[in-house]
Amino acid sequence: MTGQTTRLGSRTVVQRLAGAAVLVIGLGGFWYWWAHPLPGGAAMRQAVLAGQAFCLPVGLGQMVFCPSRRDPEEGELEVCNSGWAAPVGAVMELLYAAFLALLPKLATSADDLTGLIACGAFLAVGVLAMAIVVVAARNERLLVTPDGHADCWNIWGWYRRAEERPAFVRVRRWLGRYYVCDGSGRVLYHFDKGMIHEKALLDLLQARNVANTGTAVRRRMTEPIPRVQAVEDWNEADRLPAHRWMKWLRPVAWLPPVVLLVQWWLLVQGRNVLGLRSASLLACWLPLVFFGAYLAFPDIFVWEAYPLRPRLGGLRQVLATPAWRRMHVRLWLTLLPVSGALMWAVLEARVFLVGRPVPLAVLCLALGVALAVVCERRRPPERRRERGMILMLAAMLAFPLSYSLNLALTAPAVPDTGTVVEVRLPQEQEDGGSLVFRWEGRTFRTPLGGDPATWPTPGEDIDLRVRQSLLNIPVVSVCRE
Repeated sequence: MTGQTTRLGSRTVVQRLAGAAVLVIGLGGFWYWWAHPLPGGAAMRQAVLAGQAFCLPVGLGQMVFCPSRRDPEEGELEVCNSGWAAPVGAVMELLYAAFLALLPKLATSADDLTGLIACGAFLAVGVLAMAIVVVAARNERLLVTPDGHADCWNIWGWYRRAEERPAFVRVRRWLGRYYVCDGSGRVLYHFDKGMIHEKALLDLLQARNVANTGTAVRRRMTEPIPRVQAVEDWNEADRLPAHRWMKWLRPVAWLPPVVLLVQWWLLVQGRNVLGLRSASLLACWLPLVFFGAYLAFPDIFVWEAYPLRPRLGGLRQVLATPAWRRMHVRLWLTLLPVSGALMWAVLEARVFLVGRPVPLAVLCLALGVALAVVCERRRPPERRRERGMILMLAAMLAFPLSYSLNLALTAPAVPDTGTVVEVRLPQEQEDGGSLVFRWEGRTFRTPLGGDPATWPTPGEDIDLRVRQSLLNIPVVSVCRE
């Protein structure tokens, strides 16, 4: 093999040019937004400058991680990445960096700060990911001698010599990767499916009687992600004492729609009867009854969908026979939409605004993790796919649980004052406008209704009602009287 097959010289140029371009974009964006004001004030300015500064080490790193290479010697087999990855990755990287630099121009007010940070974080991660693709496309390389020894370079260009004799190949079908190991199981080197001379290296290893390099492994690698992973079946030996309660447990799966009506009544009408804090707490914590049912009967209730037949386009599916489905109750089918509706209802029906979002986010994370961990501890080990649904339900319930718990732990409301920052008129097809006010250095936004002639003006003081919480998360509302 010759060294010209990889065109390392051209890949070096692509990598260094991409790094220099990202470095220029980052410096230019940093200089421009340092000199130009932004509508979000100091917070938005810091977020934008941080995004531009992120490009500087990425571009500089691409220019540095370009070590020299040697050409293959006579008889050595060269295994490397395909040639299209470096230019495509470089183009994508420059597009991400350019969008990151131009993104702040879309901001028109301080309310755009959250969306700006989220989009900026996505673009910054994209710049880093594409930079790694470009660097790996050039640096990751193997030179294998006919006796099986190999000179290895990883994605950063660090060199290592594998002198031990290969004994077997371990396959990771999900990643499409081969790990060449010695007799003790230690990984000597690895290479990916689709690399140049991949099949030639497998032929070389097979000729040296290295295990797991035959045609059966290669056939499995052509479809690294199987559509059907397993099929759940039912045997009478699986029957447990809890199955005696199936007749009464099966209707539990269809109670969430009834619970949704109860929650709606509690959030809309029940607070006039029970009080705001009690009604909110009861409405938001009612779905935990179904989690309690799961914890009591984890062998009967399931959080995952187990279809009878494979779905078009689905990957690594777990199917279930009709007998297995008859002996299990699926909770997710009704509880998932109810949890989503509850989260939306709490967001839309909030009377009090959260005064300190960061501690509330920590409380949401703590309750969500606690709920997921408790369910995970009770989950039967053979149902591994249910982890995703458990995490999704815990995440959807975390905010309603946290908001209602904090509200229940608040003291009676006390009067206070805030300063109007901005009054936004209603847009088309909207019933009312919105009011932006400041209280204790924090900015809040709340909807406005009624006659626009009675609305306050910017700079005017307004009456507020503030509830202090035992969790040190105050909540604030505008006095409507």
